[in-house]
Amino acid sequence: MSFATAPRIYCINPALVAHQGWPALLDHCVALGFDHVLLANALNLGQSPGIDDRPALAELTAACSDRGLCLLLDIVLDRVSSEDPLIDACPGWFENKSSPESKSLADGPSVASDSVAHLRMADSAIRRGVYALWCERLRDWLDVGVAGFVCSAPAAVPVALWRDLMAATRGYRNSVSFLAWTPGSSAPQLDPLTDAGFDAVFCPGAWWDYQATRYVREQDNLIGDATIIAFPETPFGPRLAGQLSLTDVPSRRRASLRALRFAAASGNGILIPMGFELGLTVPFDTVLTPAQYASLCGEAEIDLCDEIQQANRFIVDTGRYFLGAPVALLRSPGGGLALLQRSTRMGLGGQRGDNARLSLLIVVNQDLYQAWQGKVEDIFKHVDGSVAQADLSDWNESRAAAFPLPQGPLLLEAAEIKLWLARAAPSSVANVDGGENRQAA
Repeated sequence: MSFATAPRIYCINPALVAHQGWPALLDHCVALGFDHVLLANALNLGQSPGIDDRPALAELTAACSDRGLCLLLDIVLDRVSSEDPLIDACPGWFENKSSPESKSLADGPSVASDSVAHLRMADSAIRRGVYALWCERLRDWLDVGVAGFVCSAPAAVPVALWRDLMAATRGYRNSVSFLAWTPGSSAPQLDPLTDAGFDAVFCPGAWWDYQATRYVREQDNLIGDATIIAFPETPFGPRLAGQLSLTDVPSRRRASLRALRFAAASGNGILIPMGFELGLTVPFDTVLTPAQYASLCGEAEIDLCDEIQQANRFIVDTGRYFLGAPVALLRSPGGGLALLQRSTRMGLGGQRGDNARLSLLIVVNQDLYQAWQGKVEDIFKHVDGSVAQADLSDWNESRAAAFPLPQGPLLLEAAEIKLWLARAAPSSVANVDGGENRQAA
């Protein structure tokens, strides 16, 4: 099932949640504007992510459904934990050699080298056994109300196995979604998965420096027509503050807010790991008790809850017009500024032709500490075939309440993002000089 609307996903490490804490956490998700929750398989490779008890999982899916939330499970097919009973039940399925050393995993949970066993996916008989096993597991989870699955390390699993497994599962429940966790995979690894049938993939914008062309190239390399979901902070590995070596609260907040708003504007959906809204610095997949995690939340110095509500509302109100629209990195009008454009041929009332084409302009101050000054007109000299229509930079307002774009001097505060809506330049406006005299309208 391809997504008709951009999914807004709150990613949960179930090991950090006490049984009695689930209702309040799910209410928190709803209040922040999410429509999906994902149980990350941080501690339980190859098995049900953190909730092994079928009645407990059924209770959780029912609680999600009561709140209008869809529950996603994180699944891992290519390896299992060293305590998994499957190792004793099917010892011939697993490699005898030691697992590779633990690495900083953009592509999934970090685990010690002696704590996992990898399946021998090259063996066709083993693949058939894995297919049968996972068909049964996925159907069991669908029966208790699970809505879809995030597939870790998809490139480590033969594409034929993914294709067969997804086809069989959709034949059982056609509303099921399959999302591929692609960060950490190279283009050659992803190419075979183009026609596998994933509904969505995740784009690693959390690591972008707002300068290099890598972010746009990564999006171009992702799988086929799958929905691209962005995230401001990875669930696996260092938090954003650790990644950027930030220690003071003001810079941590600015960096988090920039990452959040960029993900909301550039993706076709968003994933946010629990704790991001409070600027936590302890990694999401750290082994903590629920009480320890609650204590960290109580001591948090940052609160981005209102801003996450605004970002999710933007995705619903405005981002939907750009669902599936790619991101282009334009030539910067000056040092310190990133300028990106997303365009669609869909007008606000539907298909209308080239003159109704809309563009979302994303203007980012790359500097966490210094403001940027320039002119609006200078920025639009670098935007292909568009004239300004409205300023969407007030995240508290919907598109209908957007303001006219200012003229003349422009100031972007440190790490600030501005969003502008533009429309296609009328055909009567000739680009007689290569676009260098195009003015903001």
